[in-house]
Amino acid sequence: MSNQAKYNLTEGPIFNKLLKLSVPIMATSLMQSAHNLTNMFWLGRLGEQGEQYVAAAGLAGQFLWMSFAFIMMCRIGAEIGVSQNMGRGNKEEAISFAQNGFMLSLCIGLFYSIVLIVFRVQLLSFFNIDNEYVAASAATYLSIAALAIPLNFGHTVFTGVYGGFGNTKLPFYVNSSALLLNIVLSPILIFIFNMGILGAATSMVIAAIFNFVVKIWAMTKYRNRPFENYVLFVRIAKDKIIQILKWGLPVAAESLLFALLFMLVTRLIAGFGYGAVAAHQVGMQVESLSFMIGGGFASALTAFIGQNYGAKKWGRMVSTRRVANIFMAGYGILITAVLFFLAEPLVSIFLNESDSILIGGSYLRIIALAQLLFCLEGVAIGSFRGRGITLKPTIASVSSNIIRVFVCYALANTRLGVSGVWWGIAMAMTIKSVWLLVWHYINIRKLPRVDECTS
Repeated sequence: MSNQAKYNLTEGPIFNKLLKLSVPIMATSLMQSAHNLTNMFWLGRLGEQGEQYVAAAGLAGQFLWMSFAFIMMCRIGAEIGVSQNMGRGNKEEAISFAQNGFMLSLCIGLFYSIVLIVFRVQLLSFFNIDNEYVAASAATYLSIAALAIPLNFGHTVFTGVYGGFGNTKLPFYVNSSALLLNIVLSPILIFIFNMGILGAATSMVIAAIFNFVVKIWAMTKYRNRPFENYVLFVRIAKDKIIQILKWGLPVAAESLLFALLFMLVTRLIAGFGYGAVAAHQVGMQVESLSFMIGGGFASALTAFIGQNYGAKKWGRMVSTRRVANIFMAGYGILITAVLFFLAEPLVSIFLNESDSILIGGSYLRIIALAQLLFCLEGVAIGSFRGRGITLKPTIASVSSNIIRVFVCYALANTRLGVSGVWWGIAMAMTIKSVWLLVWHYINIRKLPRVDECTS
């Protein structure tokens, strides 16, 4: 069986193929969550400095998180281009989208990395950190971790290319190996080599180098690579770059504005002390068990819908949406129960201070109420993106995140205090999810119900 037939998503049982496609991506997302939680755990074990290190890594991580806006722009653009052209049987166009997405990602990643390293102190001053040690630790962490950004850009685009092709297993194996390397190296560098927070950042860079090198080998040499002949560095094709940007810019704008607005919320939280910042960072990493899975499933669905959209399999697209909704609803119910009923025990794994544990537990219980709709939202986003519609999810996300800032600031100034911030986040999440689900339902009803190509 040829690679193209093996990874053809336009034929065969929907649930089985969707599961095979999505499980590796979601498992990789869980591994990423495990890595972040492991770093939080080890940093939290560093005695009195532990909570300060957790806060510092969380503050610096805001700027690393911002880089994912540009990473996703390149990845989504390349993934849509590959998946739709593979669905049409146009492999040469698919190769060109993969190559241009990679070139674009390296250029943007290198520029962003330089900006973070040169202006790290000025950037971190935005949070008005009242603890000099936390501020210095955050600057140290950011200066090293930023070195991994160009590598992350490149290997993430390769992950999207493999996903668009229909093969998510190999990226899963490589990503998992890199994350395991990171998880193993982190405590060794933190404790055995006494590198502290610098060790956590260094292990991240080493893992990124490994991931990047192996994925270059996989794209050019591995027997199950998407394309028989793939050249890494090619002359930029202006039309491909423009199309990648058309697809990817709405996603980038959404992620970038989300990161910027969330920085405003983080600055608000910092006003309650670095203990509140540490509790929030731990709470977010635990909550990532939900949004990393939702995002991973949306990525798989983008490729699945993309191929069927390119092949004009309208009925199959509608059936896929139904299967995906059932799957994610089940996961949403599970994660809601875990976050709500195990809130304080989960936070206490990473933090020792009782006040911080209570703050983190409050965050998880409140945010748990928004998880079911949030998981279903991933289905709508994947369906939109697979058809090349990236502006509508962006409009919903940007609008709700602007609302989030105002609501959080308003509620934080009531007797709720920092809990008002948590309620503001949960309310904004719910507004966005409802908006996207209704919009997607209306949009999907406009599609034909019978496949145009049945052969």
